[in-house]
Amino acid sequence: MGSSLKFVVVFFVSEATREILEKKKYLTKETDQYGWTPLHYAAYYDLPLGAEFLLEFDESAAFITDKDRKMTPLHVASSQGSLKVIEKILFHSPQCYELVDARGWNFLHFAMVSINEKDVDVLLEKPLVRTLIHQKDAKGNTPLHVLAASKRYNSFEFRSTNLKHKSNLQVINRQNISVEHILSYGFPELEQEIQALTQEVCNGQRPRGVICSSREPISENVGGPLSEDILGMEKAREPQLVVAALIATVTFVAAFTMPGGYQSEKGQDQGTAILSRNYHFQSFIIADSIAMSLSVSAVFIHFVMALSQNLGSLFVISYYLTEFAMLAMVLAFVFGILAVLPPSVGLGGAIPCICLGLFFLVSVLVAIVKR
Repeated sequence: MGSSLKFVVVFFVSEATREILEKKKYLTKETDQYGWTPLHYAAYYDLPLGAEFLLEFDESAAFITDKDRKMTPLHVASSQGSLKVIEKILFHSPQCYELVDARGWNFLHFAMVSINEKDVDVLLEKPLVRTLIHQKDAKGNTPLHVLAASKRYNSFEFRSTNLKHKSNLQVINRQNISVEHILSYGFPELEQEIQALTQEVCNGQRPRGVICSSREPISENVGGPLSEDILGMEKAREPQLVVAALIATVTFVAAFTMPGGYQSEKGQDQGTAILSRNYHFQSFIIADSIAMSLSVSAVFIHFVMALSQNLGSLFVISYYLTEFAMLAMVLAFVFGILAVLPPSVGLGGAIPCICLGLFFLVSVLVAIVKR
């Protein structure tokens, strides 16, 4: 009965539940096999109304720790980025703010991983929370060490005065590693520890991990959220680069393998293209030059992408450059064929229709499938 009531209390705040708790107030602190109270569940699943409901009956529930990690509901709420639940707990039970888990992490250590920059500033507006900035865990890491390790590859900036103050950045842990050092060179040990916490589900008890990281992919600025989009983009870069390089190679070779050959007779025109005055040949040269320029530009952008964080925009630009280079190469092929065919042959209209028609047909089919 007790286990069932936990979920009723958390998920259904009703008059009936209120009457039950008025008669059996102890249920707010009753724990399950993991040592979790109803308040732990309200914190984990980001239910601020449920948390407030429970705290109104018994504020001491905020001090109960679970069995495996000694995490209070405040730690759990912080680990999942539940800012509203954090505020409810701090309002009703402010004395619990200094409690630490089995690793010596206070709730701000967890919050630095799970919540975004804006919410960090909201938390640090509270005087009690600011006092935790320099509190060290068992390894000497402060919340700022955790913040630097978890956000180093993101666009997160220490904009808050409480974060970017030089004295805060120079705080060191037991390995003499400062926050400033982590921002510049990283701290693999702490980064791996955080990553492990985001993946650990504790026998299914925490389906979203011990910590729910708020890190978002770099491609967010271009409409895409180190995530599935980024991984997909990285996989697509290699074949796109190969295609762009292949087009550049083919068009480069085509420019020196002129349709119709070169003038071999000695004189002023020796070595020039035989068909240089042919309209189709001139169109071939123009299309081939465009394809060459666009594909080389795409290859160059791939080189820049290795040095830039704005992968999304550069990837899109490179994609369209490669696509237009393909079209220009098809045009170069059409004009090159037409340049060497005699006017009397009736293929002058068929070749453009076949080549360009198939190219646009494939493009339309791809666009339909992508939708």
